[in-house]
Amino acid sequence: MNINKIMIFIDGSNLFKGSKRKGFQFSYEKLINILKADRNIVRMYYYSGRKVPTSSNQKRYFKMLKKLGIEVITTPLKKREIECGKCKHKEWIDIEKGVDASLSTDLLWYALQNAYDKAILLSGDADFLPAVKRVRLLGKNVELWAFKSSLAPELKTEADSCIIIDDYIDKIKKE
Repeated sequence: MNINKIMIFIDGSNLFKGSKRKGFQFSYEKLINILKADRNIVRMYYYSGRKVPTSSNQKRYFKMLKKLGIEVITTPLKKREIECGKCKHKEWIDIEKGVDASLSTDLLWYALQNAYDKAILLSGDADFLPAVKRVRLLGKNVELWAFKSSLAPELKTEADSCIIIDDYIDKIKKE
């Protein structure tokens, strides 16, 4: 297969949680430099929930990603009331809804538009399995980057290749 055009799709929440479990912060600049090495990257997308109103920290973070050439796609976080199991009090939490659907839709849409030959998906979430299967049926190559602890085995099996982010921590962590 001739791979000329590559697009990157980043599941922001999945990477944030994975790096938090591993006890480090990403340098997206270092990560993108590794992903870009000797490749023709057409576009890069970062998918995330966002607080309403958007916090100043999130605004700075999204601005930094945009400076790196990454288009940021966000959906507003939703408020959900939960009940504490032990003490039975209720509290409101922010939850992410629609982010995986946005990423999956774009992954499929751009494949149908022949915008890429290879998709690099940064996530280990099994929710992306149906989209990855369809993209591969369209003759596209899918390279998966995921933390070992959050890598769904069925997603790893479906992808053309899989890179474990854990092996790159020293190269991608913030100083």
